[in-house]
Amino acid sequence: MADTVLKALMLDKIPIDGKTVLIVQHNYGSPFLHSLLTQCARQGRKICLVSFNQSVGYYHNIGTRLGCNLNNLISKNQAVFVGGLQALKDSFRLQNSSNTFDFVFNNSTSSLQALFTAIEGATSSWDNQPYSLVIDELDCLINLGIHLTDIVQFFQHCHTLVQKGSKGSLVVSIGVTPTDREITQFSSLLSHWSELVLTEKGLQTGKSKDLSGILTVNWNIPPFTEQHFHFKCFDRGIRMFAPGTAVL
Repeated sequence: MADTVLKALMLDKIPIDGKTVLIVQHNYGSPFLHSLLTQCARQGRKICLVSFNQSVGYYHNIGTRLGCNLNNLISKNQAVFVGGLQALKDSFRLQNSSNTFDFVFNNSTSSLQALFTAIEGATSSWDNQPYSLVIDELDCLINLGIHLTDIVQFFQHCHTLVQKGSKGSLVVSIGVTPTDREITQFSSLLSHWSELVLTEKGLQTGKSKDLSGILTVNWNIPPFTEQHFHFKCFDRGIRMFAPGTAVL
């Protein structure tokens, strides 16, 4: 199934090195983020996974169903897990904050600087090796009250980081609510910085036993054009279909 996803996204023809992939989720949880994580591992790429909502066990459990043992990769120094909220909290602890939860309400950019420093430190020895920096649900920072301009700047720093030596790639997922103007603006800004934008949406007609949703694939690289697919999620992967094609 992973090969089917790669072909649909044209990642079997276009190298991911030096590029940024943005996954825009209109539903909770991205099956394509896990699919890309698994493919990065199969290709032997180093992985730096940053999460604000989930533990390493969450990604390990899903990965094992897709053929990727994240805990094993971490033990072999093939992968690093960075807990985003923990990194933010630690940065304020070093500042001798009297309240453990000050990082939730403080708009200072120092917390994001500390998070980027942690990411940079984890990937510093990978300059000459293919690696992927994967950030899941970056929009969580907006919910913590961090200014949008600071988050975009953090994204730009990560974007620049993976382009050093052209061996890195950046995969970022964000959750979007159409009625939230700030999140929608955030999605639009990040799209301009991304070579590949994947937009996941549910079916307009409601739930279906044969399909899970609709995926829009948009390469910001000429001469590629926007493409649309239906997809079906299974325990061990994803199948993708052209619109109107019956699921076999």
